[in-house]
Amino acid sequence: MKKSSLAVFAFALLAAAAPFAALLVPPAAPTPPTDSIQADDLSPAATPQPLPTLYDAGTGTNRVVSVRDFLIGAAACEMPPTWNDNTLLAQMVASHSYALALGAPMQVNSALCAGWTDTEVLKARWGDDFTAYYSRFAALADGAAGALLCYGGAPAAACYHSISNGVTEASQNVWTSALPYLQGVASPWDKTADGYETTITYSCEQVDAILQGLGLEPETLADTAPAAWFGAAQLDEAGYVASMSVCGEAFSGTRLRRALALRSTCFAVQYADGTFTFTTRGYGHCVGLSQHGAQSMAEGGADWREILTYYFPGCEVVE
Repeated sequence: MKKSSLAVFAFALLAAAAPFAALLVPPAAPTPPTDSIQADDLSPAATPQPLPTLYDAGTGTNRVVSVRDFLIGAAACEMPPTWNDNTLLAQMVASHSYALALGAPMQVNSALCAGWTDTEVLKARWGDDFTAYYSRFAALADGAAGALLCYGGAPAAACYHSISNGVTEASQNVWTSALPYLQGVASPWDKTADGYETTITYSCEQVDAILQGLGLEPETLADTAPAAWFGAAQLDEAGYVASMSVCGEAFSGTRLRRALALRSTCFAVQYADGTFTFTTRGYGHCVGLSQHGAQSMAEGGADWREILTYYFPGCEVVE
């Protein structure tokens, strides 16, 4: 895949991906240019390239930070500070590779701890544990700063999510573009994660308003019994909702997930007594690295390199 195609895909991925759902879109004002990344620059002997500029929606500014500070702030946003060293290292290298693959400013919100945050926010977040946690993250970052996950010699768009449904999703089922290392792998450990299966309920009135927001006519909804609003789901090969019929009109699972604020596109819906219940499995877009799966692998003895090459088949760790 050409670098330009990868950059376009990765930028679109950032706009859509959870755990980045809280990220805000930057204003239309131009941003400073960033250095281009050439595949030849990423050989094992090469010095890691500077991190692209971050657009921080929390401050409304572009920020340039050191690799060390980025790794600390990115991993601290994504994982509990008590998790296994190898889990945190896998997250650091995935975040670094992902940011470099963008080829454009990475959108973050330091105030919300979304994507990346700074030391001041971490002091408030960690309180009395700040010194101990920060020292640990800094030591890990020092060891990971020279490592990247690469595919074909260039940084991989190593996206990540919290919990899959037991199998990670293929990129083209979420963002239309297919990347060979984002085609889904088994992640059975996720099924034992806290929050793997959750439910959310809505009243008829709430769902009616949501469906009108999707473009369905009020008359269509009024003429159809609520129990018949949602039809059968078409599942993809990993068990996520590819599409679902709503009042006879097909909607993609990703569109319904956004509209209904569901935790993933692996969901089922039931109606009873004027209430809709949506049951979801997994949390996030479910493409790439499962963070809970990575933690389980690390607890089982896998190191961060094994974790990354498992979730991103065909990629290699370049140090």
